[in-house]
Amino acid sequence: MWTLSVCIPIYNSDVRTLVNALCRQIDDLNTAHIDVILIDDASASAFNSTNQFTHSKVRLIQLGQNIGRSKIRNAFLQYSTASYLLFIDGDSTVANPFFLQNYLNYLTQNQDTTVLVGASLYQVETPAVEHRLRWAYSTQRESLDFEQRSKELHAGFKTNNFLIQRNLLTQFPFDEELTGYGHEDTIFGLQLQEHNIEISHINNPVWNLKLDTNTEFLIKTDSALSNLLWLQQRYNSPMLIATNKLLKYFVCANRYIVTRCFLWGLSLKTGLYRRILRTGRAPLFIFDLYRLCRLYQLNKDAKRELR
Repeated sequence: MWTLSVCIPIYNSDVRTLVNALCRQIDDLNTAHIDVILIDDASASAFNSTNQFTHSKVRLIQLGQNIGRSKIRNAFLQYSTASYLLFIDGDSTVANPFFLQNYLNYLTQNQDTTVLVGASLYQVETPAVEHRLRWAYSTQRESLDFEQRSKELHAGFKTNNFLIQRNLLTQFPFDEELTGYGHEDTIFGLQLQEHNIEISHINNPVWNLKLDTNTEFLIKTDSALSNLLWLQQRYNSPMLIATNKLLKYFVCANRYIVTRCFLWGLSLKTGLYRRILRTGRAPLFIFDLYRLCRLYQLNKDAKRELR
């Protein structure tokens, strides 16, 4: 019989609502096959004192030093012996009272499951303008519904709310050299695709209700763009370029003098794009232009440092 650990990495998030909801579902299922493991990645002391649990199925590990988004996911292998690991981000919320039951039913009926994606959703209501950039990008570009995911099994792979065989994660761990925010899920998904690992999908999303401010999201975007360039240089994978539209446009534009001049001209307006995006009222094509400009600038800076 399979066993399952729900693995929740925490960094400066209050996870009580999420964990308590999962504990209620474990109690309702009356099963010994599911537990919850929390690893706190050196959060502020206020969160350390808040995120305390007495349920017998919950184990909390608090790290003294921040190790990052990739390394913390691999760290769960040290604390769980379960045959399956279900990863959920600490800023998520489980709204479905049958969330764990749905996974249980699927595993029972599909005992050869390797990777199973439940995905995440954002609120339907338009948020306050200072949070609108992250919400617009996530709802229009990142969050794919079950029907879309079922047609393109590897498209938009995200590490929030996905289940994986323990042995498979041991074989293909997250790349711990990738630090900072962004794209640890991109390279992990590509590894699975390149090794023909089957990815299945289930209509069982979590809600991501924590929205970055426009300024916070722009800072995270710069980090993600730096990581994207790092991945391109390290892996040089045609599949990476083929599956990332922004990188594909950048690589194509960077091949020719005329289009490089066009990128240079666009990059002169980066500050203007940033100011417009901070208002939360800009259409997403402005965000696309901003990211293209920043890729050009970051790539140029990286080449200058190598000289």
